[in-house]
Amino acid sequence: MKATKLFTLLILISTLCYSQERHKLLDSLFTTMNQRGQFYGNVLIAEHNKIVFSESYGYADREKKVLLNEQTLFNVGSVSKAFTAIAILQLAEQEKLKLSDNVVKYLPDFPYPEITIHHLLIHAGGLPSDYDLLKNSNWDNSKIATNKDIMSALAEQKPALRFTPGERSEYSNLCYIILAEIVKQVSQTDFKEYLQSHIFKPANMARTNIYDANGIKHVENVAKGYVLYPFTGKYEEAMKIPEFISNYVTSGFQGDGNVYSSTIDLYNFYKALSDNILITEESLKVAFQKHIPAKMEGTPDFGNSYGYGWTIINAPVQVVQRGGELPGYVSNTIWNISDDRLIIYLSNDYLSYTSYQNQIPYSIGAIFYKNRVQIPKMTASVELIKIVVSSSIKSLTDKINEIKNNPDMYQVDLPGLKFLVMKLEQIGNKEKADLVKDSFEPE
Repeated sequence: MKATKLFTLLILISTLCYSQERHKLLDSLFTTMNQRGQFYGNVLIAEHNKIVFSESYGYADREKKVLLNEQTLFNVGSVSKAFTAIAILQLAEQEKLKLSDNVVKYLPDFPYPEITIHHLLIHAGGLPSDYDLLKNSNWDNSKIATNKDIMSALAEQKPALRFTPGERSEYSNLCYIILAEIVKQVSQTDFKEYLQSHIFKPANMARTNIYDANGIKHVENVAKGYVLYPFTGKYEEAMKIPEFISNYVTSGFQGDGNVYSSTIDLYNFYKALSDNILITEESLKVAFQKHIPAKMEGTPDFGNSYGYGWTIINAPVQVVQRGGELPGYVSNTIWNISDDRLIIYLSNDYLSYTSYQNQIPYSIGAIFYKNRVQIPKMTASVELIKIVVSSSIKSLTDKINEIKNNPDMYQVDLPGLKFLVMKLEQIGNKEKADLVKDSFEPE
């Protein structure tokens, strides 16, 4: 009996030591990335429904030096689509709709009778861009658009579909706006209220809700979204930059985005899914089925597929991913169902061409599978953006030489450098544009 207790105690001690060591490695990774300017935000990792790592790195408000914390809200962008998909599956479980139903059954003014709810869920409707519909209706960019506005524009314009519904999958925000309207119609409940009553509250997501650009101003503990802006080389609040006016205009859309949440609330959401609190195990399996290979303009083909609300990763183990991007914010949730590991990270510093976010899962994987810290290389375009506007030609040349002479520290990203050259040309700085272009011209 004593030997058994001793053996159990030794196992507990070794597990605790391993967990502490892994926590140190994870903290070392994100602390170093934060110090290098590669990551600002919150990270939460859970295994077997228990949080093993939860830390914050950086400021919710840079000007006021307000630090992030576990309860800080971020705009989670397209992570919102997961909630919309769950709402549809809940209504399907209640037999209030069928996934095979045509959209016009619930929205009679919808101009495409051949599109089904299933098509919308897997981005296979062939629908146009939501923002293009607004532009074609000469939308006043000083006003926030709503789902009603975009649905009216769709009914009036009736643009040709980009492809036959079901023929292929191409990522579409509009698909999920329409799904939100179906939820509203079928449940006879405001979409925001539906999510609160049927998803956020049951999942114990205490701070999560939908907000537009005006409404979020009145909420406490919210991370402002920043970008490292090429025109100034400084961190600017994305919402205040005219170039990103679509952030403001589309902040009234529901179903595709504009949910604000925290790492702890998102953990509670996934825990509720795992515990079958929101939908049944059968419905969750349906959500995570592979369908048509996923496509997104300008991205490589990784062999992934769209499920309902999530991307189903092409991997030897079952992994589903749901992320979101908009100027100022990036979010990612990766659920390795086979290993029962959940990774969540939310950042309030994001512009696609200055981001290290895609490298984070690999760095975390190196800790879990190789027990070593693998810091992402510094990206040439990002490091030059930080100094290019304010530096002298000599200082810029010195930095370029440092980048080229240290391939173990820096990676040369030609698309990002081309973008930087374009920005420099736009502001009339041809000398620096030519210097960057000539320095990294492929031989």
